[in-house]
Amino acid sequence: MTALESDLDPSWAVGGKPHGGYLLRTAVTAALDVEHPHPLAVSAHYVSSPVPGRVQIDVEPVRRGRRVSMSRIRLSQEGLPRVEVLLSAGRLHPDSEPHWSRPGGPPHLPPLQHCPRMPSVGPTGHIVAYFDHVEARLDPATTRWTAGDPQGAAEVRGWMRRADRADADVLDLLVFCDAMPPVTFDLGLMGWVPTLELTVHLRSLPAPGWLRVVQRARLLQDGWLDEECEVWDSRDRLVAQARQLAGYRLQ
Repeated sequence: MTALESDLDPSWAVGGKPHGGYLLRTAVTAALDVEHPHPLAVSAHYVSSPVPGRVQIDVEPVRRGRRVSMSRIRLSQEGLPRVEVLLSAGRLHPDSEPHWSRPGGPPHLPPLQHCPRMPSVGPTGHIVAYFDHVEARLDPATTRWTAGDPQGAAEVRGWMRRADRADADVLDLLVFCDAMPPVTFDLGLMGWVPTLELTVHLRSLPAPGWLRVVQRARLLQDGWLDEECEVWDSRDRLVAQARQLAGYRLQ
């Protein structure tokens, strides 16, 4: 068991609480090493919301093999578990190409200049500070809810990159897979959508340039919804897939 400490940056908050993808990247970074430097599969359960400030990260090795190492990671604050993570890490190769891929490709998007950037103040007045770190330019066809005209498709798609314009690395994909606005907004449900569980599969190291992201829901029921996310790079490669279970309220 390795015990580390880290400070959660308040500028990565949503309504004062640290962003889930940022928490995931923080936890995973602590468990990677030189031999297995890239996350392959990550599953996180969000036990309780931390606040910005000091946290403890405990990394427990579970298995170490030639291609894959597995770890259990706990992010705690004030003696309470906040995020529990299972990580499988290995090595991704920058020039890898698909052996087989289902027909289809990245989402079709309008040109960047026709996709407005998401502001760091949300439509309900909440501060979404992480949009100062993540530049998300969304297809206006999927953000009609910003004008009070939700379309009922439960889908959002757009362009994404780091706000500092640096090329994204594989750890940034953990953030981007949780960076889209909730698809419930397109159903006219504008309330908070807290993530219970998030699983991310990292498929390739992203090529330089803008990423294209699409997120959609399949089912809302009993106060829970799924959100499926795909991230495609500038070479039209699927570089990350994610699925999460989150809560919603009708009122």
